[in-house]
Amino acid sequence: MKTYIYLLLLLTILACGKVEFSPNQKFDSNTPTDLNKKNIAKLYAKQNDDTIRFVLTGDTQRAYSASRDMVKAINSIQGVDFVLLNGDISDFGLYQEMEWINDLYSKLNMPYIGVLGNHDILANGKDIFKRMYGEENFSFIYQGVKFVCFDSNSREYNYDGTIPNMNWLNTQMAAEIGVDNYVAVSHVPSFSDDFDPDLEKPYASLLTGNSKYLASLHAHINQTAVLYPYDNKTPFIVTNTAAKREFFLIEIIDGKLLHKVIKF
Repeated sequence: MKTYIYLLLLLTILACGKVEFSPNQKFDSNTPTDLNKKNIAKLYAKQNDDTIRFVLTGDTQRAYSASRDMVKAINSIQGVDFVLLNGDISDFGLYQEMEWINDLYSKLNMPYIGVLGNHDILANGKDIFKRMYGEENFSFIYQGVKFVCFDSNSREYNYDGTIPNMNWLNTQMAAEIGVDNYVAVSHVPSFSDDFDPDLEKPYASLLTGNSKYLASLHAHINQTAVLYPYDNKTPFIVTNTAAKREFFLIEIIDGKLLHKVIKF
């Protein structure tokens, strides 16, 4: 009789989803899918003025309390179109970490878009990211500006020459009907030691020397910075970790990019 009761209790717990078989499992029945695709669709549905206003943040890893406060701070700003969560959503590449952050960011009043960070590749993280958010290299066009989001976590691939995918980037950044300007978005900036040194010059050459390329947006280095490492025209904007309680508010108006740091 006791054995029957224990078995019934175990089955009940399993049915309620209270047991995880491994911290490295890739998903459970409640794991959301294709978040970027769904949120970009929401973004397209809300286009209504000539100003693009968005938030650049990143490195939410283990900063759950700060991330909760960040969401409240972002929601208090009028007219924000979307949020870029620029990598290191997780610390150990675990699906539960990404679900926790999604639970927090889902309370935003606007869509958010996730980018792959180096910590998101750990363990089964890349598979989890692709299931939850979508492909690691993707782009979207919003009000004439093309946002090109890509994997720049070269160290995690042993600097094998494939990351970032320069062929894909060159295609994405090529002149395109309906696109007035371009913004590149990736976790690791090209001047970091974690970016493939053999690809730094090709990337810099792609981003500079063309007035249509407005900026390269990053996170990863755990500080706020606006740098011009290759010329005096193309800013490389780096957002701080969520734990340090600040993010960038960026506006694009008539092909000009403006930015300021918001502390919360």
